[in-house]
Amino acid sequence: MKKQSVLSSKNKLMTFAVYLLFLIFSFGILYICTASSPRYATNPWNDANAFLTMGRAMSSGLTIYKDIFEQKGPLLYLLHAVASLISDSSFLGVYIIQSLFLSATAFAAYKIASLYVGTAWSVISAVLTCFFTVNSGCYYYGDSAEEFCLPFLMSSIYFFCRYFRNTEQNELGKSVFLLVGFFAGCVAMIKFTVIGFWFAWAAYILLYIWIAKKNFKKSFVNAMIFLCGMALAVAPWIVYFAAKGALYDFINTYFVLNATAYPKAEGFGIISRIFEPLHSLGENLVISPALLILGFLGIIIFAATKIFTEKKLFSRLSVPFVCCIGLYIIYFGIRYYNYYFIPMSVFTVFTFIALTYSLNNITKYKSGTIATILCIAIIPTAIVASNYLNLSSRFTPREGEETVQSKAAEYIVSHNPNGRILNYGSLDSGIYLAVKQVPQFKHFEQQNLLYDKYPENIDEQNRYISDGLADYVAIAAKSGMELSDIYNKNTALKTDYTLVFSQEYIIAESVFKNKKTTQTYYLFELKED
Repeated sequence: MKKQSVLSSKNKLMTFAVYLLFLIFSFGILYICTASSPRYATNPWNDANAFLTMGRAMSSGLTIYKDIFEQKGPLLYLLHAVASLISDSSFLGVYIIQSLFLSATAFAAYKIASLYVGTAWSVISAVLTCFFTVNSGCYYYGDSAEEFCLPFLMSSIYFFCRYFRNTEQNELGKSVFLLVGFFAGCVAMIKFTVIGFWFAWAAYILLYIWIAKKNFKKSFVNAMIFLCGMALAVAPWIVYFAAKGALYDFINTYFVLNATAYPKAEGFGIISRIFEPLHSLGENLVISPALLILGFLGIIIFAATKIFTEKKLFSRLSVPFVCCIGLYIIYFGIRYYNYYFIPMSVFTVFTFIALTYSLNNITKYKSGTIATILCIAIIPTAIVASNYLNLSSRFTPREGEETVQSKAAEYIVSHNPNGRILNYGSLDSGIYLAVKQVPQFKHFEQQNLLYDKYPENIDEQNRYISDGLADYVAIAAKSGMELSDIYNKNTALKTDYTLVFSQEYIIAESVFKNKKTTQTYYLFELKED
């Protein structure tokens, strides 16, 4: 009994030490790889700025969707609200939360690897998984919604692997279905299109219990528990928005508009509609080639070898099924962006487990020593290598350097620090953060929505200018957009406003391809009567 107690204490100490190692690694590698890090002047990505603006508004007492308009999930904004409490004038809080989430992802990857290889080899597998994740083309400048879904997905896959390793001996208790259902609910409140992985997870394992184990009752009960877990994550938001008188705004904005108001590809027949997501998915061979190859190689190895599961075909196809269905649902909307592919990074862990499993067998008696040496070397190597491979490191202005946003903000603060600002014609360009102002307009940015489905966004932006409600109008004009084009969009900018600042700047979109966009930043000031 005493021996067991000592062994348990050692295991807990080892677990704590491993997580602490991942925590240090996560803060280190994201210091290089996310533009949210204090190494950089700011995160230049529109989405990241929009999320933080929503978080700052939320922490200032505004009700999201009702008082301020954006379309991602409320949990994503809550995370950024917490980040804004750490720092309301920079991305420091976002960097800290990103690092915590990456450490959780790494630890879950380590737990998966621990099912098949020793501690040091498991650490190596987890570190390599995270290294390729944050240095992939789809990671972009960091702080995507998909990034915050990774620890939930990796943890859910851990339970999947643990069960299908030996379905005769292993069981998934009700608490696991409740927990994974809760994870699914959390992801639904971050970005609901990613939830396909969990529906595939639940459908596969519940069908197995029902058909292979001939236990419909158990399958049904577990399905209900899974849904209860989801409800535990979603219900607090229903209560919150109902209490705020914003339940309609929440449902209409997050679910209805996301499903109906985004531009969609036209002219596809039924067959083309079915296969087009595969074409969209294949685009990642150019965008994130390493992630695509390592991810699909991982699920192929999972299905084709005896490393991961028992011999049953159903068990061998478990993880590949979840991966393929989850990705297909994400890309089913036809329209896609680079960061949609980030969840694929979870499945690269199986490639690295197979690699370390093979190295363990090859090195045999010296395996422990070799694994320890590699484990010690791989973390600093991964961090240093990221400096040469990462988009943020290569192209983002460093802390202390001037940006177009900081120059525009300097003008506003020196002339009218309380002036009302409008980011016009595009997603959030970062002007609100630079001025340290919470938006005073509901439609603080222009969304990528079909005008005929939701005209309010563009109409309200134009009204703020035409009625002279905005003291300053900031415009991040895309390449090819001339000043005359801007005046044509809203003539009040020419008649009622003065152009006080303009400067070209470059946004890089790829490390290895020479893909850069030259934009022009304009700042207009309302003329005095």
